[in-house]
Amino acid sequence: MASTAATLDLASAVEYLQSQGERFGDVRGVEAYASANMLTQARLETLRYHGRTIGPLSQQMVTIRNAAASVRLVIGQRIGVCSTSYLTKPELQQIVEQAHRSAAAQPDDPDFVDLATPLSRTPVRLPHDPAIVAGEVAEPLAAAAEAAIAAVDRPYLDLAGSMIAVSERMAIRSTNGIAVEDAIDTFTVAQLTAEWVEGADVVSSGVGWSSGRHLGALDGAAAANDALELARIRPVQETVPEGDYTVLLGPYAVADIIDNLFAHATTLSTCYYGLSWLPTVSREHNGRQVLEPAEGAQVVSEALTIVDDPTLPQGMASKSYDDEGVVTAVTPLVTEGRLVGTLSNSYFANLYGRPTSGNGFRFGLRPGRLATVDPAPSATNTVVRPGDRTFDELVEQCDGPAIYLPRTWYTYPMRLGGTTFSSSNRATSFLIEGGELIPVAPNAFKLVGDIGTVLGEVMGISKETKMATTWAAASASIAPFILTRGMRVERPGEVAEAEEGESYGEAAVDESAF
Repeated sequence: MASTAATLDLASAVEYLQSQGERFGDVRGVEAYASANMLTQARLETLRYHGRTIGPLSQQMVTIRNAAASVRLVIGQRIGVCSTSYLTKPELQQIVEQAHRSAAAQPDDPDFVDLATPLSRTPVRLPHDPAIVAGEVAEPLAAAAEAAIAAVDRPYLDLAGSMIAVSERMAIRSTNGIAVEDAIDTFTVAQLTAEWVEGADVVSSGVGWSSGRHLGALDGAAAANDALELARIRPVQETVPEGDYTVLLGPYAVADIIDNLFAHATTLSTCYYGLSWLPTVSREHNGRQVLEPAEGAQVVSEALTIVDDPTLPQGMASKSYDDEGVVTAVTPLVTEGRLVGTLSNSYFANLYGRPTSGNGFRFGLRPGRLATVDPAPSATNTVVRPGDRTFDELVEQCDGPAIYLPRTWYTYPMRLGGTTFSSSNRATSFLIEGGELIPVAPNAFKLVGDIGTVLGEVMGISKETKMATTWAAASASIAPFILTRGMRVERPGEVAEAEEGESYGEAAVDESAF
């Protein structure tokens, strides 16, 4: 049963945790962390039942709050961790004692060097929305939902999705001099799917996003119109022939590739465990051979320059501090195709003898920082440098069999550490012939690609970029249209039933995951 003692604020909780951890004579390091999140979600649904259509309408509004604290105690090279969702002194005292018992019982970790230490750089001042922090979001979310609904102009168009507003707060202290009393971030996301429905069949489909750090950046009408633009188009073809294609990737398809195939491959953790498709070199560490990223190697097309930028004032995933209390900064990852940097938390940075990039984050299944999760290397805003082409110029540049993919779906590596991946055309896509776009039905074909080719044989990049997020809004990509090669349609006319059955489902991933 939880204690009835007074609940502490985040700063007081971490101060108390640190002081209690320092009481043990065998402890050489203490890290105390606390987080508090508030998420409000407005759901949109279109219901069809026995020939009747209800909606689209705003189906529900729900607010979820959570708070938690955790402590890490270091004894030699042993680490004990414990957490609680009750920020009272008795509960905090209890997790300190449990963490101490855990550390004493652990075997030595030969790769652990030390907890995070402060870096001598000034944190960027990022704006947050006081209304989101105060929970005054119901009316703005409802207004954004109504604006989205108003964009639906035809009875056969369904619209569904979510509008969310999130505030996240954290505090952290450690014996290494880390001290952050109250870091506050806010962001909003609208993620909507539109479908043209005839009977029980989905004729066409599109998806739209809107995101930012303030309620004023949430544009429900823009997100709906992005989705409806594709959903209004009746496909001319049911599928495309099997074969290799030049592909024009829309910003959301690029974000899908960046989030699921590129960003995690640039973390020191995936390199260390041999799970990155990027080249690595072997060196001796603590008497054994370990892998480290081959920085300086040409890994993708010279046309690509990619950075992780947590300092963007309006970046959805911007952060002044990571979840180890380290000041964040821009980390160049690829410059003109060459690998120049990696993302790290303190554990792997210390292991490799380099400063952390400030990308140690505690992310869970819902948006927000989560004290019950260990910090791990993670991207923030992954920015792909725009090019010099318009969309029409990229279409005209297509040669041979070519397809335009506004959105891909379930883009995952076929083997961890390998370069091949699978995907499908979740939204309506287009066959490109002689500069003309021929609409193709959604879910019409299975794609197999090679990430080394897709990012290595880039033929053109657009001037236009969009900010998009996948999954639970832990990170974002700012992506252009990219014309490239390296994808093959292997199974035209079908998407494997087993794969569809194994998926979480459209609503569970794109909307309800929020």
